[in-house]
Amino acid sequence: MKFPVFLFLFFAGLLLCLTGQEAWAKNGWPTCPEDGRSVEIYMETSMGNLRYQNGFNPAQLSRIKNKVRRQMGPLWVPNGLTVADENYNLELRTQIYQLGRDRYCAVIKSAKLFIGYRNINVYISSKYPQGSCEYESILNHENIHVQIFRDTLYRHANSIESAIRKKAPRIGPVYLRSPNAASQKLRDLLDAQIRPLFKRMSSAISRKNARIDTKANYRREQAMCSNW
Repeated sequence: MKFPVFLFLFFAGLLLCLTGQEAWAKNGWPTCPEDGRSVEIYMETSMGNLRYQNGFNPAQLSRIKNKVRRQMGPLWVPNGLTVADENYNLELRTQIYQLGRDRYCAVIKSAKLFIGYRNINVYISSKYPQGSCEYESILNHENIHVQIFRDTLYRHANSIESAIRKKAPRIGPVYLRSPNAASQKLRDLLDAQIRPLFKRMSSAISRKNARIDTKANYRREQAMCSNW
């Protein structure tokens, strides 16, 4: 007897949905009381507290540059620098059920994700007084970096939020012999799917910043002033 294709696909899909729970049931584990499909999502983004500082000389800016590992060349002495502390923090609230002796299942109840910047610090060399042509040139350049940090975060935030809303309800339940291990496993599974999206955003920021930190661009900007 031949089943219609659509009916076969229905059975296949149902089998996939049940496989995880049934596999544990066949091993003598009770089914988890929750399927983990109901997850509250909290998403927070921060464009960063913008701070301008002009009390550092080029040597001090070089040390700051080395601490944050900005790739500008070993002989490059910065007159300006923008540093944004990129943050990614994922927190979960989980529900643990004891299914028997040394048998636990866990589901995600809520997920809270923070991405963005606590602070964005713009440093301008104390060598150039405020209002000078050189100061304004450096300021304009660093403000482009600020715009890159913020615009790129804005462009990626929605897709990251959509991803965590879609993926979090599909993670659980997980079955382990330790309640702490079960909770950590949930976080590891969700983090493995969301963190790469944050890294992709961070890579995009680095590429865009590198496009304006070139010798040719610096020459064009410096050609506009005469007292470097």
